[in-house]
Amino acid sequence: MSLRPRAGVVAPIPLLLLFGAFLAAIVYLVAASLTRRDAPVFPISPRERTRAANWARVGDTLTVDATDGARWQYVSLERGRVLTPPDTVGWEIAVQRYRVITPMTGAIADVGKMTFDQARPVTGSPFIVTTFITEPENAAIKHWYRYNLLTHLLEPNGHIYVVRAPTGALWKLAVVSYYCPHLQAGCLTLRYAPMSPR
Repeated sequence: MSLRPRAGVVAPIPLLLLFGAFLAAIVYLVAASLTRRDAPVFPISPRERTRAANWARVGDTLTVDATDGARWQYVSLERGRVLTPPDTVGWEIAVQRYRVITPMTGAIADVGKMTFDQARPVTGSPFIVTTFITEPENAAIKHWYRYNLLTHLLEPNGHIYVVRAPTGALWKLAVVSYYCPHLQAGCLTLRYAPMSPR
């Protein structure tokens, strides 16, 4: 008696795999449609703003309108605001949509997942300079987010970064959110505080 499948009969294992893939796709689509799209949202910080008296100890929060994918927004952590062109001298970071860079004489270190208060420069977390090969990019903070496949939202990965300014001053930095009200993408909310004398 032959154990070979008859001509025209599909082998059961490939058929089961195909059916399993189909079911997985259906489950994903249903789950994605039922998952509530929710993320922390913050209004854009005004250009002229006053920080709290104890901001250097507890940190300050700044929301940058980086929605224009063709324009960089230059941020002075020292002054706690986005700089208005042509006065862009003295910036420590610049943001464009989800990208974050430093000036050529600055650098960023990823010190890992921890609370903002715990952040310290860690041996073995090298400072990475921004490269300008094709588009400006800083590899240390390039992946500050994780992409949620169900909600299609960018979520901070919980890492803390240390920014070394061109002056040598150190700033701890955390990405808090990527959204303005109504889940408008491209509004980067940053928490930051000095780590060395300014």
